[in-house]
Amino acid sequence: MVRNTKMSMGAAMLLCLVLMLSACSSGNSPVNSANAGPSPVSSVQTETSPPDSATNSKSTRVYKDSQGHEVDIPERPQRIVLQGNSIGDLLALGIQPVGVDRRFIEESVYLDKEITPAQDIGFPTNLELVLDLEPDLTMLGYVMDKQYEEVSKISPTVVFDQSKPLSERLPVIGEIVGKKAEAEQLLSEYNRKAENMWSGLRQEGKLAEGETAVVLIYYWNKTMYLMKTGGIPALLYQPQGYKMSEAVKEIEPAEGAPYIEVSPELMHKMLIGDHLFVIYPANADAENSFNELMKTALWSSLPAVKSGKVTFVETKWNYDDMLTSSMLLDEFPKLLTK
Repeated sequence: MVRNTKMSMGAAMLLCLVLMLSACSSGNSPVNSANAGPSPVSSVQTETSPPDSATNSKSTRVYKDSQGHEVDIPERPQRIVLQGNSIGDLLALGIQPVGVDRRFIEESVYLDKEITPAQDIGFPTNLELVLDLEPDLTMLGYVMDKQYEEVSKISPTVVFDQSKPLSERLPVIGEIVGKKAEAEQLLSEYNRKAENMWSGLRQEGKLAEGETAVVLIYYWNKTMYLMKTGGIPALLYQPQGYKMSEAVKEIEPAEGAPYIEVSPELMHKMLIGDHLFVIYPANADAENSFNELMKTALWSSLPAVKSGKVTFVETKWNYDDMLTSSMLLDEFPKLLTK
């Protein structure tokens, strides 16, 4: 059997945090469009061709991935295994993968997530499970150690950068799975819908010209981080949306740290913005500890708190895959009124 490369518990935990913070999302089934126009993903049909389709499984092409590997891949892969958080990108393109890290489904906002047939490949990825799934293509949104060499023994394997913004990532994924035109269509419809949302918020007086925003993500273990990219920030800082304050632009992670950690004592120096968005996990421990923080003078002294411009957002929205991003356009105006 092929076995996965070993790594330390510390490395695994760090990568888990990286994936959660990068949002990436972070999928499944229809987009909730009860209060909006047609969903950007509504026009893409789910493929139902059998794995042994002669037209799709035998026709191949050479693809050069983000790490320079030139790989012979199917024109229209039928059995995709995905390592990473871009499940919603595949589903929006009408692709049902056969294997994924199901954490990103169970923790998602996708509707009818229980009917997604993809098997759980675990974290770290269990290569024995991947082997059993007999994929005709494996997609790696990130790579650890000598993982590529091991996975490529199982099936054609391509690497893509899941940390890229949606506008750059989705066309790449679309090209890999043979649906580049569909990916471009989805992005075009998403951008149109986003413009309409921002325009509506301005007309309703919920967003002022030049209004700034800052994003704090809070975890169950009382750690807090300032977010500037990915997930919720990817929506907020769109050209038509909120601005990032000059003070926040200048804040960078401490040397050797992957993210910008925030301590209660430094909140007043780091959470600079007219509107504060707090991303939090929906569990009792996080809720109780954050409630304690909100009782402190340090919290009460924040400008956004004083002006009543604080919006709380569950972590399930903090992904920027195509499905979550589309659903968030419907949800965001509602969040501002809570």
